[in-house]
Amino acid sequence: MPRLIAGRYELLELLGRGGMGAVWRARDRTLDREVAVKEVTLPRGLDAEQVERVHARTFREARSAARLDHPGIVTVHDVVEEDGRPWIVMRLVRAPALDDVLRRGGPLPPARTAAIGLDLLAALRAAHAAGVVHRDVKPGNVLLPPDRAVLTDFGIATVAGDETLTQAGTIVGSPAYLAPEQARHQKATPASDLWSLGATLYAAVEGRPPYQRPDVWGVMAALLADEPDPARNAGPLLPVLQGLLRKDPAQRMHPDEAERLLRQVAGSAPAWTPPTPPGGEPLGRRDVTMPPVPPVVTEDQTPQRPHTARWPLVLPAVVIGVALVASVLVVVLFTRNDDDPGVRPTTSPSPHTNASSSVPSSGTPSTQSTAVPAGYELFRNSAFAANIPKGWNKKDENPDATFTTNTKGVVEGFVVQKVANVPGNEFLHLSNAARQFSTNKSTYPDYAQKSLTSGIPYQEGQAAELEFTFTKNGRAGHCRVRVFSYRSALYIVTLATSEDRWTDGVTHFEEFLRSFRRP
Repeated sequence: MPRLIAGRYELLELLGRGGMGAVWRARDRTLDREVAVKEVTLPRGLDAEQVERVHARTFREARSAARLDHPGIVTVHDVVEEDGRPWIVMRLVRAPALDDVLRRGGPLPPARTAAIGLDLLAALRAAHAAGVVHRDVKPGNVLLPPDRAVLTDFGIATVAGDETLTQAGTIVGSPAYLAPEQARHQKATPASDLWSLGATLYAAVEGRPPYQRPDVWGVMAALLADEPDPARNAGPLLPVLQGLLRKDPAQRMHPDEAERLLRQVAGSAPAWTPPTPPGGEPLGRRDVTMPPVPPVVTEDQTPQRPHTARWPLVLPAVVIGVALVASVLVVVLFTRNDDDPGVRPTTSPSPHTNASSSVPSSGTPSTQSTAVPAGYELFRNSAFAANIPKGWNKKDENPDATFTTNTKGVVEGFVVQKVANVPGNEFLHLSNAARQFSTNKSTYPDYAQKSLTSGIPYQEGQAAELEFTFTKNGRAGHCRVRVFSYRSALYIVTLATSEDRWTDGVTHFEEFLRSFRRP
């Protein structure tokens, strides 16, 4: 017998399942109509307070989305509670998703892409006017009925992510379509949706996202440091893509200008009909709101063992965070203009610690001194305080911060970042990240691990450290990465230098670690 939700919605068919739930085709017995019902499920390992917060946020987001009345937005009819969790009732749209269309039929012409862009832009403008930000605009959330484009999952798809996965150190949204400010854990704004719209239109006309890299770490590093890959098929759509994909939200193209340019490109775009794959069902017959249901496991296949610990939620997030922090620093340092690699800083302090990293310093609170040695200055924000070389460039993104030498031609700097709101398991996280470093050939050519150390007494637990060398842009590089628990969270500090700066770099790094403390 079909399951009944809230005494009203009869579940008929599972349409798709994703990381945050499943979507069902259902019948509304009260109004005698078919609807889509989204079942919100949360990752394992959340405590009761987290679950309660996510459920409350889901109800709030769904009710906000229900206020939106626009032909380009999938309407939210209702949000109900069943089995102690929320279920979201939406209009059932029988249409393919843009990612399905691209996968089966290839890139779309610029005029057709512009017409889709106009529909999506109108939907976003209506939502933004109502104070609702989507936060996850991507081809998988764009449905394509024959006469228009429709945006689904307004605010709902990322609710659990925003409240739980961010706490574990990961980044909400699809990395390939994420705005740079979201990748930096900053609040998503209407400008963030415009970036994601630009990335979605780029994918529609090019057949791939703006940053195509071997893995998520490469994508995130490129997102923060590189310009989008050159568009080869965009033609007259190129100015819109360039305007929407500006890294600085304040410089991003205004919706009015984007609409004007899209209308010019759309022109007399011919009517579009979803393609029919050879021997298959027309794409328009599918209700695409989430990834397809996974295939049933047969006897000769081995099903994936279910996870029981909380680390399936936390570990991948922390690995991404650790890898991203290190890779971004390396990209920034090793791709800036180096006219004179032999120049040395004029304010370099005298070494006062052993420059060898084979015995990492602990710098535990009981042995710390607040004195600032000659050649250093105190840096302080609301998260931490520490000594840094005097005169260095400082970028404070509280609680994170980046420090780099301002001496021309010198490659040296370090960055500190909170990567998770869950402390502990430092060595496990770092060793998993080390495996990612070794396979990231684009960021770390000639990667060679020098050491991986656990059990270093530091701050609130046992820190872990990784040291490795690599080659970047023809220059030998050297990195040291420490992961540690601090103020009930997990932090990473990464040192990156050219090989010829390693001794001075370790000296600066050791002083930073020694003096690192509460502000």
